[in-house]
Amino acid sequence: MMMENLALFDSLDEQTAVRFTGRLNVLDRLSRQMIGVVVIKDGEVLRCDYRGVFGLKAFYNMAIESAQLVLQDFVVEPEIISEELREIHYPYPVLKARAREAIERFTNYASHRPPGHLRLMVRPDFLDQKQDAVSDAEFRVLCAITEWSKVDDLYRNCPLQDYEITEALVHLRKKEAIKTVAVRTAGQ
Repeated sequence: MMMENLALFDSLDEQTAVRFTGRLNVLDRLSRQMIGVVVIKDGEVLRCDYRGVFGLKAFYNMAIESAQLVLQDFVVEPEIISEELREIHYPYPVLKARAREAIERFTNYASHRPPGHLRLMVRPDFLDQKQDAVSDAEFRVLCAITEWSKVDDLYRNCPLQDYEITEALVHLRKKEAIKTVAVRTAGQ
């Protein structure tokens, strides 16, 4: 993936440099439908909505898709913006650096994502062990697996970024905390 000169960052760099206030609308280049918005006040990103996701996760998803060369157009719309809309509290340079880190982590773990039809289960004996500590992300994935065992459902419903889920699954497999459950078809 190309991480230099992303169209998203080019547009945001321009708007933050002039301390713009308003909205940066994100359009699907093919359908021309709005798929997201970045709300900016005095050159700082206050909030982001992208494909039904909000906040930092939306901003990172937008950056990841921009890095994957998903065709997006950006339309600047000046508007009076209230500080009350703020959901993102990072200064723009920090936000941009964290988004680049998210893109890199996504790239590193994208090939490790399990097939969507598989079902996962937490190994009961792992829960009894005390020597293997789990990270916050691993714990959240373990909790989500108890409710959504199918991989597609896990990725859809877990609040973590996709790359964070994949990263946690990789670590949980190494710790032998989860196992794949055979998927049965109607003929079995």
